Amino acid sequence: MKTRRYILAFAAALLAATGCLREDIPTTVATEQMLAESDEALQGMLNGIPAQMVTPYFSRNGTRNSNDYDFSYPGLMIMFDTLAGELVLNGKDNYDWFMYWIRNVYSIGEGSDIASVPWVTLYKYIRTCNNLVSIIGYKPDRDTSQTILGQALAYRAFCYLNLARMYEFKPVTDPSVSASYRSDKDLSGQTVPIVVEGMGVDQARNNPRASVEEIYAQIFSDLDKAEEMLADKGKGNGVFPDIAVVYGLKARAWLERGSAGVSGAFDNAAEYALRALTAFGGSPLTQDQWESPTAGFNNYTANSNSWMWYVPVDVDHVHNLGSFVSHMSNEETWTSYGWSSARGINKTVYNRIPDTDWRKHSWIDPLYNRYYAYKVNRAIDGEQNSTEKGLPPYANLKFRPAGGDCAGYKEGGAVDVPLMRMEEMYLIRAEALAMAGDLAGGKQALVSLVSTRNPQYSCDDIATAADFQKEVFFQKRVELWGEGLIFFDCKRLGTGFRLGFSGTNALAKYRYNVEGISPTWNFVIPRAEIQGNPVLQGYNNPDPSNTLTIWTE
Repeated sequence: MKTRRYILAFAAALLAATGCLREDIPTTVATEQMLAESDEALQGMLNGIPAQMVTPYFSRNGTRNSNDYDFSYPGLMIMFDTLAGELVLNGKDNYDWFMYWIRNVYSIGEGSDIASVPWVTLYKYIRTCNNLVSIIGYKPDRDTSQTILGQALAYRAFCYLNLARMYEFKPVTDPSVSASYRSDKDLSGQTVPIVVEGMGVDQARNNPRASVEEIYAQIFSDLDKAEEMLADKGKGNGVFPDIAVVYGLKARAWLERGSAGVSGAFDNAAEYALRALTAFGGSPLTQDQWESPTAGFNNYTANSNSWMWYVPVDVDHVHNLGSFVSHMSNEETWTSYGWSSARGINKTVYNRIPDTDWRKHSWIDPLYNRYYAYKVNRAIDGEQNSTEKGLPPYANLKFRPAGGDCAGYKEGGAVDVPLMRMEEMYLIRAEALAMAGDLAGGKQALVSLVSTRNPQYSCDDIATAADFQKEVFFQKRVELWGEGLIFFDCKRLGTGFRLGFSGTNALAKYRYNVEGISPTWNFVIPRAEIQGNPVLQGYNNPDPSNTLTIWTE
């Protein structure tokens, strides 16, 4: 994979940004005016965002603190799918750094690092975006800075959309959830404080949780401005948001609002998903692309017909432990995190996938190579949980080390990580059309995608929009497994999760069942933020620690 070098622009460096300036600017301190007049400096600041998004131990300013789940956004992606009950350990739990988000016996309250990492990570991205917006202003006079401003606003909307969905308090109705999960305040519809450019210290220390309506107004405002600035810029390089990505973010946001009962929102979600597909062009991944042992889900260039947006990991900055590959690829052998944990699919989901659907090859069947001649970089059939031999059934083969290099963490770990694929837009459009009243149109959209995976696919027998919505959700669980997206659908639809049942492939310590909203899905604001912003005192989401009961036969 070609090495990419991105400027690592963090916190104070972004405020001064002197490292981004050419020597012909005669000063050692860069003023905002100088930055605004230097396209190179602005681009350097923008480059810092994708660099931040793949930096190991990002919430700790790059210093390892023995918490190997802290590797910025790809780490959050694993965290999201773990919370949803989608990433099932089929091996051992010795090296499961993401157990805190599914095993309900650990503290995940406001005083824990578990609460701090996602909050700090996303607000650091927002700070970078705010710096750019403040420097450029909303009325730029140069084409380059206008593009950068639109991209920064898209990034900010992406962050707030994630935060809104993570921290919005949704009531828990499962009677099996401990009565200790409660709040003395009415937290319904409360999300997170909105921080934008130009806010002073006094505002930051008196910044309450925004309502759902307020934060979505901010999200759509940013996306509307980004759309205006990027509409005539055409297709980008995949690293930075382009107009297709802006439309895709709008589709995600309107789908959320549709499920919240906002009139016309499903129509908007369907429309923007179509706009995203039209602006992007492209085509769904083929079976050969999906199953490639060298470029499968790790190489934008090889998958650019499908990937709308991604973050690249530079070979010079990849970490052997704090990386997406070391936790999600069961073929890597430089650490015990991947192959020993053997993350895979929930058995009930796997068993429902027809054999005629080639996506089923993403997980190891109990019959191994007798079921399918898997395209692999090392042996999978044999002694289980060995660096040189086999893996257990249901372990995933979706995410490969770069170039198929199982042993060298620098080369094998330097992967591209997808943030948005066009296939998601098909799925959003299908659900949105059906929920807006056009069930036939929704079916057509769904079949146009799934038939490329399973030529025998049909959903003709589905008679209601509600049942069709469940079918789209299932297709998302298969299509987008491990890509950090399904959690948001789980919380949006109140699907719960089920890891405890007879014959489950989940380890005994992980067998929890929740109906509706899991208390762990209402993220907790970290204590440091409450101390710095006292108006939040008493308005945090309840601590979900130890509120679930493990299932036993």
